[in-house]
Amino acid sequence: MWKPFFSTVTKRHIERKILRTSPLHLFQIINNVDAYSEFLPLCTHSKVLKKLKGGRQYEAALTVGLPPLFTEKYVSRVFADPEALTVQAKSVESTLFESLDSKWKLKAVDSNEDLCDVHFEVEMSVSNPVIVNALDQVLEQVAGRQVAAFEKRCQEIPQLPR
Repeated sequence: MWKPFFSTVTKRHIERKILRTSPLHLFQIINNVDAYSEFLPLCTHSKVLKKLKGGRQYEAALTVGLPPLFTEKYVSRVFADPEALTVQAKSVESTLFESLDSKWKLKAVDSNEDLCDVHFEVEMSVSNPVIVNALDQVLEQVAGRQVAAFEKRCQEIPQLPR
């Protein structure tokens, strides 16, 4: 039987924003994966599966989508660096994505610990032609909504004392 070949397409988007929260507070919110399903758009389930290296590295499962239209459960390996204030995630199991990588880089704005310069980068590789067509239209929107959801969460969850 003839099977069409679809090449893998990679799309990347960078979202930059200044938030009214400390970089450490946002880092803590980003690192609390178990709570993602409570506030992240399109995330219906989130769970840390196992922690390694004192919690700086872990595997997490997320279920995302628009039920009943589509859902995708995938597992990512996450690397969190509290000194550099970075969080990187790389998908290791997914049926929809060839790869899904994200990276958060956080820093104070001009030494002001109450303002956070956010650099959020997301990169997806897919070979499904339906997803490829949709990706152009939604990747930027989804990334912007994610950053906004984390910003709102920072306002809702009090910062721990320094």
